[in-house]
Amino acid sequence: MKKFISKYGRNLLVAITLALVFVSFRDFFIQFSEKDKDVALFPSFLIASSIVLLYAIPIAFLIYYLVKKLNVSCKVVMLSFILGFTLPLYLGSLGNSLISMFLFFIKAPQTLLDEWGAALTAPFAEEIAKGIVVLLVYLLCKGISLKEAFISGMISGFGFQVFEDWAYIFQSTFGETNSGFTIAFERVSNALGSHMAFAIVFGVGLIALIKKSSVISRPKALCFIIAPVILHFIWNSPLEGDWVFLLIGSINLNLAYYVFTNVNNLDNNDKLARNVLVE
Repeated sequence: MKKFISKYGRNLLVAITLALVFVSFRDFFIQFSEKDKDVALFPSFLIASSIVLLYAIPIAFLIYYLVKKLNVSCKVVMLSFILGFTLPLYLGSLGNSLISMFLFFIKAPQTLLDEWGAALTAPFAEEIAKGIVVLLVYLLCKGISLKEAFISGMISGFGFQVFEDWAYIFQSTFGETNSGFTIAFERVSNALGSHMAFAIVFGVGLIALIKKSSVISRPKALCFIIAPVILHFIWNSPLEGDWVFLLIGSINLNLAYYVFTNVNNLDNNDKLARNVLVE
């Protein structure tokens, strides 16, 4: 078995990844071709979807700036964009379904599912899904630095955010209200402090743990992995009030910035850069 993995493991990984990219891409866009959709609503959907650009364009420029600042390889960036804009939403949806099936199997009370269902599924399924993108980039590139893990996690969360927003706008336009504008602005208002920040912290923690980093200790790496799940759980909980989103969003952004301070002064070997040591 070890000989098979060493000989064919990488090719198998590439084949599985390509298949997942195709399936994920198709799964998202095939919904637009369903014949029961009112064609007259598509212009409204497209206009509402463009509201996502209010955060997507600035974030794209921020990613470009950070890629240059952190000296991240083009290969890591391209892979992260390809995988981050295809896999996370599909894998997250699959994970949500599997956890929901488990909760039904153990006969969890319906009141619990109604009130806490989103908190019991999404934090685990979606954070792992975004983390899988970073892990795949790590494996396909035969290792990445913590700085590259930061960018890969950021792109993974960015891709998840954009496609999930479009999915919500689509559902609202064609199913619930026949208008996606309200949900579009609601999604944009929370975009900066949610999925992208979650994925940055989780991704860096995951790679630090795998690499047994000397810069980020094992306990800290585990905290980086667990924190987004806990914060996402609180975000999706039935706690009421805008203060929940404001508080958790602020904590998320501060955590992401804290992770940035941990990787900013590292070289590509995850050692403190010489100019930092001299200072």
